[in-house]
Amino acid sequence: MIDERHLISTLFNLTNVPSGVWINEEGIIVRPPETAYSKKTELTLDGKTLSSAGDKYVEALKDWVANGEDSIYVMSKDEVTGKLAPRTQEQAQAEAYFQLATHFQLENDMERAETYWAKSQALRPESWNYHRQDWSFTPKEAGANWMTKFRALGEEDYYPALDLPEN
Repeated sequence: MIDERHLISTLFNLTNVPSGVWINEEGIIVRPPETAYSKKTELTLDGKTLSSAGDKYVEALKDWVANGEDSIYVMSKDEVTGKLAPRTQEQAQAEAYFQLATHFQLENDMERAETYWAKSQALRPESWNYHRQDWSFTPKEAGANWMTKFRALGEEDYYPALDLPEN
């Protein structure tokens, strides 16, 4: 899906892509936002190998499709609620700035877009989405910008490890 206005990331408070949210037929979230690669991927940086565990995520997703609410991967309401935190006031302000930046970018007003992307990034530096959107307009610099941010935050803030029960 291409979400030019970032409505999905806003709605679910996503900080990185790809992410997945499992929503059942009744519209109930049964797994909150989490890393959602479609296959196992690995990346070696600074002598460390980062793995997406996408293969495990896909197997969990298949189990949910096959077993529905009886899947061992479906979380209880309390588990989901415990993993979902409301935005802080600072996070809400960062999101508002990000939405303004996106609006100005879609209106081809890149100077104003850059101003509001910078404000959103300053308030919520852990949001990879806020940075990626900005970097997509400077592709030659995107890789170096990503590496600088990755090294500053560390791998645990890039993608949290999947929390899947063993089957």
